[in-house]
Amino acid sequence: MVVILTVAITAMLTVAALVFDLSQRRVDRRVNKSVADTAVRAGLGLLHLGPWSGVCRAREYLRTNTRVADFDAGSEQWFRPDSPLSPFASSPCLNTTGFPFLQLCLPGAVGGDPRMDTWGRLTATAGGGRYSIEIQSGYTMPDPRFGEDVLSAADTGDLVKGSCDNLVVIIKERRTPLFGGIVGRADKTTTIRSVGRISNIDTGDYNPALLLLERYGCSVLTASGAGTRVIAQPFQDHPGVIQIDSADNQGGCASNKAVLNGQTVPGGPPIIVACNASVLSPSPGCNPALENKPGRVGIYALNFPHAANDYVTSPYPGSYGDTLAVPAAQSGRAPLDGPYKQTVRSLDADAQSVLTGNAGKPPGCATIVNNACTGTDGTWLVLQQTDCDDYANFFTSLLAPGRAASPLIWFNCNLNVNGSVLQPLGLILSAPSSFVVVTGSLSVTSTFAIIDPRKVYIGGRASGPGIGLDVGNGGKLNIGNPTPGADCLLPSPMLAYTKLVVGDGSFKMGSGGAAHLCGTFVLMASGYGKIPALNNTEPCETPCSTYKGTVNIGSGSHIDWSAPNLVTTRRPTLFDRETISPLEDVALWTEAGGAGNGVSGGGDSKMTGVYFMGNAHAFNLAGGGGANVYLSAQFIARTMTVTGGSVVNLVLNPLNSIPLIMYELLLVR
Repeated sequence: MVVILTVAITAMLTVAALVFDLSQRRVDRRVNKSVADTAVRAGLGLLHLGPWSGVCRAREYLRTNTRVADFDAGSEQWFRPDSPLSPFASSPCLNTTGFPFLQLCLPGAVGGDPRMDTWGRLTATAGGGRYSIEIQSGYTMPDPRFGEDVLSAADTGDLVKGSCDNLVVIIKERRTPLFGGIVGRADKTTTIRSVGRISNIDTGDYNPALLLLERYGCSVLTASGAGTRVIAQPFQDHPGVIQIDSADNQGGCASNKAVLNGQTVPGGPPIIVACNASVLSPSPGCNPALENKPGRVGIYALNFPHAANDYVTSPYPGSYGDTLAVPAAQSGRAPLDGPYKQTVRSLDADAQSVLTGNAGKPPGCATIVNNACTGTDGTWLVLQQTDCDDYANFFTSLLAPGRAASPLIWFNCNLNVNGSVLQPLGLILSAPSSFVVVTGSLSVTSTFAIIDPRKVYIGGRASGPGIGLDVGNGGKLNIGNPTPGADCLLPSPMLAYTKLVVGDGSFKMGSGGAAHLCGTFVLMASGYGKIPALNNTEPCETPCSTYKGTVNIGSGSHIDWSAPNLVTTRRPTLFDRETISPLEDVALWTEAGGAGNGVSGGGDSKMTGVYFMGNAHAFNLAGGGGANVYLSAQFIARTMTVTGGSVVNLVLNPLNSIPLIMYELLLVR
C-alpha cells in the first residue's frame, strides 16, 4: 500500500511539474512576443531611412526592456546576410552619421534576387546565454525555419520591394525546468518571431503644417491659454497634418505633460486639430461629416505601450476634432535636408567669405578711393563707420552723381537707419538686382527699403545682446518689395528672389516694428559652419543652444514674409531647384537651439513657405489675444508652444511646402 501511494504521489508531482513548466513556457512565449512586437514597431519607425536604421532602433528598444536589457559582453555581431556573410568589426549603431548606417536597401531587379548585400543583421545573446536574439532587415519570406510561411494563404510580401520593406525580431529563450528537472527533463527552448513591414500610405498628399522633431521627450506640442486653438487646415483635397517624432521614452509623460498637450474645456471644442480635406476653412474648425480624406495627427510614441500614468496625448475624449492621433514613423529633417541643405551650406560659406575674407573691403577690392572700389563683382559704393554715423556725410556720399542707384553697396559699419532731416522717410535703395552688404549689425527705427535685391548680407554681432538684425518700434524693413510699406503680393509673380544672410546674432522685431520680406530666404548663420554636413541629424541641445541665430517677432509687430516662389502651379522638381530656384518655398533656416525662436505678431501676420528651426526648443507661436491668424506656413521645429488666446489656423498650400511620405507600420507575423 505504501509503495502504491508513493508511486501515485510521484506520478502526480511529475504531472504537476510538467503542467507548471508548460505553463511557464507559454508565459515566456507571450511575454517575448509582446517584447518582439514592440521592438519591431520601434524599428519600422525608422526603416524608411535604411536597414541599419531599423535594426539599430529595434536593438535600442530591446536593450531598454527589462527581460533582455543587458546583452552579454562580446556577444553582439553585425553583418550583411549575403553569401558569404560580410561581418563588421564594430557596431554600425555607434556611427549613425556614416556608412553603412545610412545605406539604403536595394531591392534588386523585379523578379530577381534581393540585394542582400545591402541588408543588415544583428545577433546577440543576453542573460548569460539564456536569450538568443536576431534582428534583420530586409528579410525574405517564406523563412524555412517557420512552417506557417509555407501555407497557401501566407503573406510573403511585395515582390517589387524585394523584402526591403520587412524587419524581423526573433527571440529564443532557453529555460531549465523548475520542477521537470526532478524527473530528468532537459532544458527547453521557446522561439518566437515578429515580422513587420512598412508600406506607403501616400507619396504626395501629406504635407504637415507642423513637423516636430523631438525624438525622446514630452511636451512636444503644447497649446495653452483661454481660447487658444491650433488648427491644421485642409487645402483643396489635401488634409491637415501634424507629425510628431517623439518616442516618449525619457521617463514617461504625466497627464499634464504629455507629448501632445491641448488644454481642454469640458464640453468645449478640442484645442489641437488636424482637419479633413473638404473645405478650406470650416467652422468651428472641422466637420467630420464633410470628410473626403481624414486629417492626420501622427505620433511615433503611439507605436509603443505606455504605463497607466504615462500619457501621449492629454485627456480629451479620444480624438482631436475629426482626428484621432495615430501611430506614425519618424520623419526627421531628411525631407528638408535632401533637396536644400547643400545649397544652404554653400550660401553660408559664400556669406562668410564675403563678410570676413578681405579685411572689411568688398571681395577683390584692393583700395578704396572716394567711397568707391572695383572688386570681383564690379564697382562698389563703400561707406565706412564715419559715413554711417554722420548722416549729412552719409547721404552726401550715397547721393553723389552716379551712386544714387548703385547695384553694389558696401556698408562697412554697424548701420542704424533712424531717419534724419535729409531723409525723413529713411533710406530707400532702388537699384535693380542689387547686392547690399552690412559688415556689422543693422538696426532699423525708420524706413529701410531695398527694392530689388538678389543678396543682402549682414555680418551681425555675437557680443553683447548678440543682435544681427533689429527692427525696433516704428521701424519698417522692406526687402524685395516694389512698394515700401505695402504687403507682399501673393501669389507673387516674381522672376527672382532674395537671399538674406545674418552672419551672427539674432533677428529681432519689437512692438510697433514692421517687416515686409517678399520672396526672401533668410539664413541665420550663427557664426557660420553650423549646418550639419550629413542629412537627418538629431535635434541638439548643446551646442545648438549657444547659437544666437534666433528669430523673435515680438507682440504688436507686423510680419509679412513670403518664401521664394518662382514655381507656382506645381511642386518644384529637382530640375526646377537646379535651374530656376534652388531655395524654392523655404523662407527661414536656422540651426539655433534652446529657447528664443518665436512669432508673436498681431492677427494680421502673414507668413508663407517653410520655416525651419529644427533645434528650437520650444518655438513659440502666438497670434495675439483674440486674433484669428491664418498662416500659409509650414513650421519645422524641435518642439512648439502656442499661447496667447488666439486661434491659429495653419492653411498649408501643398505646392509650397515639404511633403512627407507617410508609412503604414504593419505587423504581418
